[in-house]
Amino acid sequence: MTSVWKRLQRVGKKASKFQFAASFQEMMIECTDKWQPDKLRVVWIRRNRRHSTKLHSWQPGIKNPYRGLVVWQVPESLDITVTLFKEPTAEEFEDKDWTFVIENETKGRRKVLASAEVNMKKYASATLAQYDVTLKLKPLSVKVVEATLKLNLSCIFLKEGEGHRRGHAEFGQSNEYETE
Repeated sequence: MTSVWKRLQRVGKKASKFQFAASFQEMMIECTDKWQPDKLRVVWIRRNRRHSTKLHSWQPGIKNPYRGLVVWQVPESLDITVTLFKEPTAEEFEDKDWTFVIENETKGRRKVLASAEVNMKKYASATLAQYDVTLKLKPLSVKVVEATLKLNLSCIFLKEGEGHRRGHAEFGQSNEYETE
């Protein structure tokens, strides 16, 4: 029933499809003195969609052994496709939040350490655009004191159409807007 309600809300709206790529540069995590992370990954999620990096080792700092880094020597990126909607007379798109999450994995068990929401409408552009972004993540574990993530976010405009059933033929798929 939720997807029907979503479709009804989109009748008469303009739909624009964008491809975003996040290229990761550095992740910093400061932990309490009783714990250190093992293997870390960055996950980019929205509802049931999940895109994750490979696992990386956490390297403790020299000055502060509880504050460590993961630095990507070889850039690793995650790609997502996002459909943003707006009223035909509106200047900007409606909000659509995706979340960056830092996970620790030990013995096959995943634990969320910190997260930050990113409103994709802020980075959507009709022309090719790139942004250097530093996210201050909210700690979600008592073991984490502070976390930041540095990345480069790029956006490519793919196509535009209508946000209701009849307009879906323009995109070639009938269920594309129902889950985003």
